[in-house]
Order: sequence, then C-alpha cells, then structure tokens
Amino acid sequence: MVSSMKKALALTGAAAMLLSMAACGGDNAGDDSGVKEITFQTWNLKNDKYTPYFEGLIAAYEEEHPDVKINWADQPSDGYEDKLSTQAASGELPDIVDGGASILYGLAKAGALMNLSAEVPDAEGDYYEGAWAGATMTGNGIEEGAYGFPWYVNDGPTYWNTELMQQCGLDPNAVPTTWDEYFAAGETIAKNCDGIYLATTMGSNTEDYVTAGATWMNDDHSAYTFNDEAGVKQLQNFIDLYNEGGIPPEALDSSWSQQSDFFQRGSLVAMAGSAYSADGFKQNSPDLYEKLTVGPRITNDGKSASVSYELLGISSQSKYPDVAIDFARFVTNAENQVEFAKQAAVFPSAQGGLEDEYYQNIDTSTLEGKALQITLDQVKNGYSSRPAEFTDANGYKYLQQQVALAMQGEQTAQEALDKTVEYANERLAR
Repeated sequence: MVSSMKKALALTGAAAMLLSMAACGGDNAGDDSGVKEITFQTWNLKNDKYTPYFEGLIAAYEEEHPDVKINWADQPSDGYEDKLSTQAASGELPDIVDGGASILYGLAKAGALMNLSAEVPDAEGDYYEGAWAGATMTGNGIEEGAYGFPWYVNDGPTYWNTELMQQCGLDPNAVPTTWDEYFAAGETIAKNCDGIYLATTMGSNTEDYVTAGATWMNDDHSAYTFNDEAGVKQLQNFIDLYNEGGIPPEALDSSWSQQSDFFQRGSLVAMAGSAYSADGFKQNSPDLYEKLTVGPRITNDGKSASVSYELLGISSQSKYPDVAIDFARFVTNAENQVEFAKQAAVFPSAQGGLEDEYYQNIDTSTLEGKALQITLDQVKNGYSSRPAEFTDANGYKYLQQQVALAMQGEQTAQEALDKTVEYANERLAR
C-alpha cells in the first residue's frame, strides 16, 4: 500500500507548467532566490488515518519543487468557520484553505479569496462540470467566478427496507425514483402500517424543492425565488404526508439525530445514506442488511441535487500565489484525488477521476456494488442545489423552522416559504 501510494503521489503535475507569473499577479510572487514557504490548512484531517497521505503528498511536491516549503496546518471542526473569519480579519489567512462552498462564501465576499476563474481560467477544464459549478459564486458583492479548486465530493443512494415495503403494500422490486412515486409510496405505507414511516425527509433541504421543479434563485443570484408554484406544491405534499402519518413527529426537531436508529430498528422504510453505508449495515446490522435494496436519490430530472463539494480556496493576500495555486492543483488532480478517495470514502471531482481503474468492474450483484455504482453516476452527473450564500445563518436554519411550523398546521406552505424567502433575501442584500 505504501509503495502504491508513493507511486500515485510522485507526480510532477503537467498543469504546473501552464502557470505563469502573469496569471498569478506578477510581482506578488516574491523573491525566487529563496525558499517559497506557504501554509496549507485543512480541517479535521490531521489524524492517524490521513496524516501519512498528506505527509507523502507534501513530500512528493517538495521533492519536485526544492525551492518550496509546504507547512500543513489542521484545525478542529468545531468553530472552524469562525477561525477562518478571525484569520482573514487579522491578515493571517493561510495561503490555501479547505472548506465547503458555504464556508468559503463569506471569505470570498470579503475579498479574502482569489477568483480562480479570472486568475487561472484554464483550470475549469480540469474538473467535472458540476464540481466547477459548485465552486462558482456570484451575487451581491462578489465578482462571478470559482473561489476554490474542487476537491473531494460526496453523495449517496437511498436505502430501502424491502421487508417493510412488502409488509406495507409496496413492490420491493420497484423502488420510487420520482417525487410522485415517493409520495404515493408514503400514502400507501401510512394506510397499511401503523407506526412505520416512509422517511424523515420533509422539505427542509434545497434539493427537496429543486428536484421537484422549483427555482431556488434567479439567474444573477440577486433574489431567492423558491416560494414559486412548484416550491409551494412540494412543501404541501410533505405536509400532507406528515398529516397522513408518513413522517415521524420527531423529525420536526432540527436537532433530532436518531434517523439511523429508526431505520435500523424497522421504523423507517427508506433512508438516504452514503455509498459506503451498505458496508456499515453489513457489519453492524446484518439482519437489516439482508433486507435492503438501493435506489437513486429522489428527483424528477434524474440528476442528484444533493452532491456536496469540498474546495481549496487561495488567499488573495498570499505572498506566493503561483505556488499556492500550483500546489492546490496538485492536491486536486485526478491521481491524487483518487488516492485520497480510496482512504476517505469520498469521490474525486477532477476529470478522469471517476473513470479510474479503481472504479471499474464493480460487482453490482451486491448491495455495496449497487450503492457504489449509483453514487458514481450521481456525483459525475449531479450538482449541488444549495447556493453558497444560503448558509445556516442566512436562511437554511430558518427554512427548517418554518417548515416545522407548517407541518404542525400553524401556517400554510405558502406562508412558510414566503417568510423564508423574505428572511433570506434581506440577508442576501447586506
């Protein structure tokens, strides 16, 4: 394993040859006569599992670039976004920072990150279309462009308990794939099985609306628009499902975290999971494992909208932007992403990564193989429906609250989405 890892990491990266001083701010590159020292900051990745990978990655790059020194810093998950804000405000933002789009959004809006679409326009072709789109930001106060190199990606299938499906009047060989099929299944379950629920999904995530035809934002990201006819209809469908008994009351509490327990003890028919949840079920719940099948995420257009992307942003104040850009592209090239994906149970965002030999010849006769193949298709062709600016504070948590109130009959679907759109638009304009 060690030798194969070294082989995968010992890459010079032809993309490095494409970079120039002009593409990175010219004179800002610093004195070439000395060692160029930069900081690469991740979060929650310096541990026994991943440290050897990153140390090997850095060593391989430094061997090919003897005039470069890479300092790897890692921050805990708790308070990471606040940490980044503090670093940026004090002028101490690391040259390369790891984060999801919603985390990097505030830095981009504050001018703390480079617009990579402008600085390195050729980079777009190195990544899958959905991944580059997930890194692209626009709207009030932000020059449109990608503010991070796409790194690893995640998504997963929907797991279905075939025993419960049959018990509650559903065909276990025909799992729902569209929203009409999904809500019809929920109605059937509620009619035939007391105390058994379809799932905990209830209209509190962006993908619940976008995949049903709602338009989340206008084209220039100047306003939220998901209180349109399609959005209201979708929320009303969830309200009806809840009233019929297809969604457990516990799900209305945004802090509730027992979904997996409900599923494993036979109270839920379906649950969204990762590609690698199947192996977890096999190890920890073998009886349940034998009853499971998988299907894609529920969507009307056949594309998953729940793909999540991790990004590597570049500080606009980096002393050596050429080095920072080059190393970030090295970390996120297809070969190095695949090697990381093997260890981290994630997927590559770089072109060619999903076609790597590692993902070929999948045995789809097993639950694990079916889950993996579905997820591969989703991350390659899917997208993130949650705009970077729709952060927890700027609308996401508020949406959850308003949906819960609508579920309890305290307001209509239209009122819930109207309030959320108004709340989010007020913060968008700031």
